[in-house]
Amino acid sequence: MESRAHALVAIIFLAVLGVGVAVVGLWMHHRHPPGIVYDVISPYSVSGLTLQAAVRFKGVRVGEVTAIGLDPANPRMIRVQVTINKAAPITRATFAELAPQGVTGLSYLSLSDHGTDFTPLLSRPGKPAEIPMHPSFFEVLSRNGESLVNRSNKLAERLNLLLNDENRARFAQTLVQVDQATSRLVDMETALLPTLKALPAMVAATRSTLVASRTLILHLDALTEAAQGPLANAAEAAKSLRGLSVAGERAANTLNYDTLPRVNRLTRSLMTSSSALQDLSRSLQRSPQSLLYGHRGPPPGPGEAGFMAEGGH
Repeated sequence: MESRAHALVAIIFLAVLGVGVAVVGLWMHHRHPPGIVYDVISPYSVSGLTLQAAVRFKGVRVGEVTAIGLDPANPRMIRVQVTINKAAPITRATFAELAPQGVTGLSYLSLSDHGTDFTPLLSRPGKPAEIPMHPSFFEVLSRNGESLVNRSNKLAERLNLLLNDENRARFAQTLVQVDQATSRLVDMETALLPTLKALPAMVAATRSTLVASRTLILHLDALTEAAQGPLANAAEAAKSLRGLSVAGERAANTLNYDTLPRVNRLTRSLMTSSSALQDLSRSLQRSPQSLLYGHRGPPPGPGEAGFMAEGGH
């Protein structure tokens, strides 16, 4: 009898448990209505992503993960099947990222878009539309960290090559030279201190010189203004002299090209007349009767009438 009672209790417990599971299943079925199926194609690792993981669009839960596996067309890619509510604005610019879920080590899919194309992404039964996967923050950090480590290793290698024994000796020598140069600079500073102390007096003298120069410039300005009147008179006198010079040049041209040629012709005429008068005077002295009878012709020559030979009649 006691064993039958235990069996009856177990059967009742199993029945209640089955009814509870059915109720919870129905409740979950009505709580998450079926949506549109999409495939998220990822070339990156999806570690931490599990079935029924949440799918959030800009932080708002819009669906869940229903399947995870390798892409049959390209085994290097991972195909994650998700079911998303119809009200979610999935467009051609939508992309997915893997986001951590607290400190549990689990992840969920975060959907977002670039806002460049608002055309809805249509998905048909049996041929779901594909949503690209972008690298997550930790993926980018991991890649950059790996690159940073590689660069750090290269830098360390170059530093090892740079800090060899020969270069360390040169560096020590350079430090010694720098120390010597510093000592020389201290000596130069000590030598320049008297000059630096004398600088205020030099500056004061320079200022007084500038003041005197300014006063001299003012006097020169006044002198220039006072000299403007005589300069104007000198300019007028220069104009008068220029006019006189022009008149003198004209007179010289007249004298050279008009008066002097006439005087020369007159002088030649006077000389010709004077020569003629001298000839006339000589002729009258030789033969005064020629003034009354005129000039006698030359004696007749041989064969002419009146020719007489010497000693004849």
